[in-house]
Amino acid sequence: MQIKIMLWYDVEDYITPEADEALDRLIDMMDKRGVASSLKIVADKARALRNRGRFDIIGKFANHEICYHTDNHSRHPTMTEYLENYGFADGAEEFSRQEEKGLSDLTDIAGQCSTSYGQPGASWAPQCFPALRKWGIPTYLDSHDIIDLNGKPFWYGGLLNLTRLHETMRVDLDKKDGVEEAAERFDRLCAEADYEKTLLVSIYYHPCEFSGTKFWDGINFADGKNTPRPDWRPAPLRGESEMQRRVDMLGSFIDYTLTKENVEYITASQAANHEIRSNANIKREQIENFAGGVGNQVNFAKIGGNWHAPSELLSLMAKYANKKHLTPVLSYGPEKNRKSDVGGAVKICDMAKAFEEQYDKVFGYRQLPDLYKLDNGALNPVDMFCTLASAISMGLGEDDAVGAIEGGLAAEKYVNGNVDWKWLFAKDFKAYNTVQMAKLQAWTLKPACY
Repeated sequence: MQIKIMLWYDVEDYITPEADEALDRLIDMMDKRGVASSLKIVADKARALRNRGRFDIIGKFANHEICYHTDNHSRHPTMTEYLENYGFADGAEEFSRQEEKGLSDLTDIAGQCSTSYGQPGASWAPQCFPALRKWGIPTYLDSHDIIDLNGKPFWYGGLLNLTRLHETMRVDLDKKDGVEEAAERFDRLCAEADYEKTLLVSIYYHPCEFSGTKFWDGINFADGKNTPRPDWRPAPLRGESEMQRRVDMLGSFIDYTLTKENVEYITASQAANHEIRSNANIKREQIENFAGGVGNQVNFAKIGGNWHAPSELLSLMAKYANKKHLTPVLSYGPEKNRKSDVGGAVKICDMAKAFEEQYDKVFGYRQLPDLYKLDNGALNPVDMFCTLASAISMGLGEDDAVGAIEGGLAAEKYVNGNVDWKWLFAKDFKAYNTVQMAKLQAWTLKPACY
């Protein structure tokens, strides 16, 4: 088994200049060891480095991978706040409008295109994914608890999500024996791993943890309120020797991991290269076998050696019915849950044709409609999925008709419906729409195989 360690930093404190020095020392520490990290940088932080003349730090980005961490991180309204009242497609447009300038500035200053994205704090929203795809960002790197696929990497929204990994760890920099404790946990993770070929370990920090005793944004943007810019306060500082001690602790832990066999530090984009994929063609009998086990539950499934999201499986069944080449097509989930309304049995050919011809688009990417219009009514995507599966499992022909089956989107169970929206939000903030949108986008969810 290979052990791949993703070391990443949320580089965000644009108010406290001493956080720049912490970033500088961390990069030097990693460069000394030949370790490449993923630097998730807030655009305001990149602009602050440029405006402070810290081109010495910016020049050191070349040995690391740059990732986008929003335009201004914690200033309200944050992403979840400004997207809460949007739908999926118009929310994607709004996210793009709000964030594209920041991404452009980060690219210009860092001299690199971003290879990953991660939300600020707990400010997560599903509408960001089509925009990220449009921008060519292939991975989502973070540690949020909105979606958890048994602690393993997963695909969602068309991106590889390296979040909520069971093998996420940190050195407790406040403890004298923090390195020793981390070494023991690292050894346990390696010993208990059940990955087929590659174990992904995720380690993350914020440079401001090394320079300050409190988080900068908690001081200035707590409880959903913005401190006026003239009154922004820097984080209370640690002494310079304490900053260095903490950097050295992380360096010591990195040294320990590198004494182990088959250990390599990789970036977010490199993690995608280690996913196990099959090039085998999907056969009609495989679709038949899959359809026989669907019943009334829509979920991801493994066919032909690869995992497929529910929307991809729906495309495969429609292509099966149309006698077309079985290549999966990803679609985003619908805008709303709507009830089917059909009178009597529905023709298989009508359902397959409806899937081919009826779809919406988000930045050119397919999106499932709320309802598919048929000759005798309308079927929502969940019910059409289950009804097509039933017809295929019975061996019916394309001109045959079958009774509609009412189903459920089982994949949505991996979305946390009880998120504790604390962080810097107002005390009464509840992102009900965000959670509902996240569940609808479970149509794009599937495991990533390592």
